[in-house]
Amino acid sequence: MLISGLGSFLPERVPIGWAVERDLIDRTAAEEYGITSVTVAGETPAPELAVRACRQALERAGRQGESLSLLLYVSVWYQGPHGWCPQYYVQRHTGASRATAAEVRQGCMGMFSALELAASHLMAAPDHEAALITSGDNFTSPLLERWRFSPHFVMGDAGSAVVLSRREGFARLKSINAVTLPEYETMHRGPEPLYPPGATLPGKLDFGNSKDRWLGGPHRDPLGPLKLVAAQDELVERTLDEAGITMDDISRVAYANGSRERVEDRAMVPLGLPMSYSTWEQGRTVGHIGASDQVVALEQLLESGSLQRGDHFLMLGVGPGLNIACAVIEILENPHWSAASLATAS
Repeated sequence: MLISGLGSFLPERVPIGWAVERDLIDRTAAEEYGITSVTVAGETPAPELAVRACRQALERAGRQGESLSLLLYVSVWYQGPHGWCPQYYVQRHTGASRATAAEVRQGCMGMFSALELAASHLMAAPDHEAALITSGDNFTSPLLERWRFSPHFVMGDAGSAVVLSRREGFARLKSINAVTLPEYETMHRGPEPLYPPGATLPGKLDFGNSKDRWLGGPHRDPLGPLKLVAAQDELVERTLDEAGITMDDISRVAYANGSRERVEDRAMVPLGLPMSYSTWEQGRTVGHIGASDQVVALEQLLESGSLQRGDHFLMLGVGPGLNIACAVIEILENPHWSAASLATAS
């Protein structure tokens, strides 16, 4: 499975100092997180962010929308009118009229599942040549306080896109795996009833409160985070084995864009790698951009020339549910739009 195109759309960055001055986030928390800015899309709809990323990815891949057999749209937050399907908006505006289109809603690790589903689709029939995986989210909403809805995370807006191909590409998806720990399902739900839906009720999403209630409630796992750590270790080891490499072969690691403490404690320390291998320096300038964190990090590392031919990129993600996912991508050649290729051409 080859990656032939990558695209992203990042709206204007808003400094976190702006939010501190307006009491949208506590000054101490802002300093501890180390996040310098987040991307804010204002009134630009989430699916439009995805469309702009898709157009860039398709152009870089040298493909037209008609050549796609699958389009998967990954969403985290609300996308538009009630009962409306955002994947068809993207399909319409990318010309992917022949593709089967579907939405993947799996929190912030949805891109991993979409990549795995797309790879299976491409392997299923020889006439399936290419698939488009995209995500778009705009967290500007009265139902959420982007600056402090969850400890260690400040939400940013973005669109991202990947073109996956059977026949051509600059990078190979060598392995991808995921694991679910459903016993943690109540962590992000707390005592809130399943009906009526939360979107129809007053109040705002607050993962911090939900987690605190879970920690003090009867559904808390007695092993605490130990089970999560063990599951992640096993998942990473399995993914590396399937890719035929070891941790020594990994050049860079992308985790969810959170505080420095969160990225270090949940990803880099368990992996046995220094923070210099992480994409935190890039992530701290955009915030947690939903399911797009790892894909945008990959695109920006390639664009800057920080990731080049022969390198291995490890993506690690986690989402409510509780889901953990891991993937290994090998860079086969420097894409034509990367700094490394442009430097060689000049």
